[in-house]
Formats: sequence, C-alpha cells, structure tokens
Amino acid sequence: MSKTLIAGSVAAATFLSYCVYFDYKRRSDPMYKVKLREKRRAERQQAKDSELDFPMPTGIDQMSIQKFFMEQVQLGEEKLGMGDNLGACKHFAAAVMNCGQGYQLLQILQSTMPPEAYKMFMEYLPKAQAKYSRVMMGKNGGMRPGAAPGGGGGPPGPAAQPKVSNDRVIAEEAVD
Repeated sequence: MSKTLIAGSVAAATFLSYCVYFDYKRRSDPMYKVKLREKRRAERQQAKDSELDFPMPTGIDQMSIQKFFMEQVQLGEEKLGMGDNLGACKHFAAAVMNCGQGYQLLQILQSTMPPEAYKMFMEYLPKAQAKYSRVMMGKNGGMRPGAAPGGGGGPPGPAAQPKVSNDRVIAEEAVD
C-alpha cells in the first residue's frame, strides 16, 4: 500500500472520530434541547411573519396610491406568469386593499387567475387584511388618514372605521 493512502485513511478516520465526538458532546449538553426548541420556534415565527409580508404604499396621496395599485397589479401578473402563486397573492392582496373598487377587482382576478391560485389568494387575503389593519392603525394612532385628531368627542364616524372591514365583506362575498 502506498503511504498517501494510509495517511489519507488515518486523516479520514480522525476527522470522522472528531465529528462523532463533537456530536455526542453537543447532544449531551443540558441546554441542547432548549436551544433547539427556541431555534425552531424562531424559524416558525419568521416563516409566519414572512408569509404575511406584503408591500405597503409609501404615500397617502391619491396619485401615489394609484401608482402603487398599478405596480402591484403588474407585479402580481408577472409573478403569476412565472408560476409564483404566493408572490402573486401578496401583490394582488396589496392591490385589492388599495383599490377603490375591490369587489370588481376580485371578480376580474377570479376570471383571470387559475383556480388554484385564486383559492390560495382568497385564503391569503383575510390574513393580509388583518395585518394591513394592524399596520395602518399603528401608523395613524388608531385613526384613518384624513381624520381630525382629537375629534368632536362623539362616537367615531365612518371616517374612523378601518378600511379593512369593507374589504373583508367584499372578500367574503367573492367567496360565495
């Protein structure tokens, strides 16, 4: 036998022995299971958060929202064309939430999207609307854009109602 073959075998055996020893020490650590659970919990939470990560408009004026709406529809169509149904759902949901005629847009999407993609979209939309509502309420201190701060002291009017409630009704009607 050659000396290089023997040296290589010894090196491989030493490396393998070190790996087994290291794995044993890692698993016998009392905090191993706790750390592993925390890591898996953090990964699940991150996956859940990234699932509901969708674009938001940067401005509140009509022109920027209209531009944002058109961009989201275009991006959604591109993602759908590439076969990325979840990406398309995110962009279409952002478009629906910033559209004045949400019900009509839902009807158009239903007629143009593949059935499995539309089903995924309709399952994703309520979750996205809830997150959109939380984000918008947090940004505006619980008020809709354009509402006067410190209002008249009476019950909140229609301007103080979150936009999501109307969209949620629209989304539920579209499912039927």
